[in-house]
Amino acid sequence: MDAELDALLLNISVNDDRSAYQRLFECSYAPLCLFAGRFVSDRAAREDIVQDVLFALWTLRKKLSLPMSAKSYLTTAVKNHCLNYLRKQGYHDEYLKDRLAEEQYAAPDDFYNLRELYELLNRALEKLPEEYRLAFLLSRFKGRSTTEIAEMMKVSVRTVERYRERALNILREELKDYLPLLLCLLCR
Repeated sequence: MDAELDALLLNISVNDDRSAYQRLFECSYAPLCLFAGRFVSDRAAREDIVQDVLFALWTLRKKLSLPMSAKSYLTTAVKNHCLNYLRKQGYHDEYLKDRLAEEQYAAPDDFYNLRELYELLNRALEKLPEEYRLAFLLSRFKGRSTTEIAEMMKVSVRTVERYRERALNILREELKDYLPLLLCLLCR
């Protein structure tokens, strides 16, 4: 994922590639909001901060000095914007005492925290009826076609489509706070 983000950042900076910017935004927005949560507890404020950072990325795209890691750039920018927000809110000193003294400050390497996201997904998948789970897993993780899944499960193609649709609806509801990030993971 890091290499993809780096390639997208390069396309944005060099080629003014709007589709690369859109892809970077889609894949980075949710993880950056989670990362910002380590500094700012207010969800709306976190979302505003991340949107500001991503908007500034597009605005300043020609001024970026490359080579640069997209992940490092984005996490540093979000961290700095969060600290500025806290400073403006009068919480900066309190934050430094509480968070840094307890060594809860997270390094940018924890940006994606994939293990936790996969655990959330697995717990949600365990709640699905067996047919839904099997159709979903074969489709998303094994890359099987609807026809192949129908043959394996000995059901019609339409039934497999219905199973996957219902599985996605249940997962959307169960994982609504993490859905954008999980979709990026599932589309890789």
